[in-house]
Amino acid sequence: MYPHLPDLSNSELLTNVAAAAKRTPVRGDELLILTELQLRLYRELHSAAGQLVRPSVSSEAVPAELARVQNAINSILGEDEEMAVFRQMYDHLANAALSEQRVADQLLALSSSQHGSGGSFLKRLLRFAAGDAYASTVQTLVADFVTSTEQETVRAAMAQLAGLEWVLDPDDDHQRMIMDTSDGVVNNVDTEVGRFRELGLRSESGAPTGGSLTRSDTAIWDSPDRHRIRIWRRRYVEAHTQSLDWALVKAKVYRRERERLAPYGHPDGLEAAVATQLRQEADRASTARLFQIDDSLGQMALRRVVRRAEKTTTPFDPAHLPASRGMLFLDTPLELPTGRRIVGYVWGPWSPRSEEGWFLLRPDRTLEPVEPPHDDAPWTWVTPLTCDESLLKLPFSPYDTLLARAGETLEPETRLRDPDNPERYQSGFARQGCQELMTRHVRALWELLTQHKRSTVRVLSHQVHQLKPGKRDAERRRGISDSGQVENWWVDPDAGERFREQRPSQPRDGASGHTLTVRYWRGEHERQQCPNPHRHAALEAVKSGSCPHYEITIPEHPVGPADAPWSDRLRRARVRPSAKPQPAADA
Repeated sequence: MYPHLPDLSNSELLTNVAAAAKRTPVRGDELLILTELQLRLYRELHSAAGQLVRPSVSSEAVPAELARVQNAINSILGEDEEMAVFRQMYDHLANAALSEQRVADQLLALSSSQHGSGGSFLKRLLRFAAGDAYASTVQTLVADFVTSTEQETVRAAMAQLAGLEWVLDPDDDHQRMIMDTSDGVVNNVDTEVGRFRELGLRSESGAPTGGSLTRSDTAIWDSPDRHRIRIWRRRYVEAHTQSLDWALVKAKVYRRERERLAPYGHPDGLEAAVATQLRQEADRASTARLFQIDDSLGQMALRRVVRRAEKTTTPFDPAHLPASRGMLFLDTPLELPTGRRIVGYVWGPWSPRSEEGWFLLRPDRTLEPVEPPHDDAPWTWVTPLTCDESLLKLPFSPYDTLLARAGETLEPETRLRDPDNPERYQSGFARQGCQELMTRHVRALWELLTQHKRSTVRVLSHQVHQLKPGKRDAERRRGISDSGQVENWWVDPDAGERFREQRPSQPRDGASGHTLTVRYWRGEHERQQCPNPHRHAALEAVKSGSCPHYEITIPEHPVGPADAPWSDRLRRARVRPSAKPQPAADA
């Protein structure tokens, strides 16, 4: 019923609970409550749920108490503290089950009656609490639920669990005392702010509060132009070099291990780790060439992704990059299956250093250390930008991290699709599936932008907008070392006719010799082009597939003699198919 939850059989669940029952209770310093804000949010929900489930509550007072519970949950979701509150509610239930066998039995009985929104999640959480399961197991379950579930389902599960918590322990006898003392707060916000200020970061005056680096809101995406793109890049660099607000949000994401690639193991602590990643991102953006992608090019790249979805990609070649460091913006955002909108990408070479402690967060929520490349060839770090109300009045924020390694291929994208519902990804692959879709999309854009360097088939046109020397000097004083020129790229409407004219008029060797007497339009497609045809046979004789081929996009073009009539038998229109409105391709 809930494909976003990890599959866990009953036998595996019972094994985990049995093993957890043999260990000592969770220590108080393992709580996820780290700040006064998290403590206040949890206490408000705890009190609101208690007022709702007390036997003395009359039927007339129920709507008011329900509203209070909903307001408490809205505050938790608004502050992005779902993980902390879920974790504390679990800790309360687990402590009650350890103290009273009656509570443990009730938890097991209640776990079998959970249905509706979030029922599968609540069933597992209650059974884990009955056996005092390992904190890492609970953290993984809660993290997958919070990050992969709609807010309505999270809200329903949180309300249900808060009510169960009060029903099972109405007198609050088993709440840990650490929650009732100010000394129990592990982290001090003022101290953390002071540490970031020592690193030279400052708070942006007038920045909106409550912004997020990872949550997509209902921000309206303004079509970019060359002036906006330069301003956006400047503010993006300033945010990653000076904004204390962004650093604090990034630190919260680090603490909850929600960043896909981060220096979690930095020897100098959390503040130095955050500053390291922010400054590396600022360096990529400040030296990036700027690109504006017209809607026609964005749709062509998306069509290419859809056509190639069932095939393995060609090995990634850094030579296909339009620039070693770049920052591009889409006129029309790419909408992921989750509803999030991607409005651009920032990329640049990246070589991790062992002393920085980089770790990669795998789909199973385990951290894997990142080893430096052995061949000294840098990887390409790609940061997708999502349409968001961000902290420096920008219409976008960094969303995720993609890595492109030389020679790396992607398996057919359809393996991540649900066979019973092709429009959705399989259980547990929602985030990974979106990452692969973004990787295929940005690679399609790169290869289209550089296709003219590898083939005579040119499908794009572009215009370069230079920056005046005086303004270029002003940008350099702000830390921008790029030339400031913006390249605007779009699909050439005459590409098909030009390709038709470049084709040889005489039949090629091995052709059927049949002469066409009609004309028709051949649709856009890809072909494999050999970069070294004179050595192709020799390379293939040594090892099949050893000769790498390029994927070249061929524009739609007319086929047949110029003076021949248009074919009705082939059901082709007498006008170009692209002239008719086409339905948007489904990502």
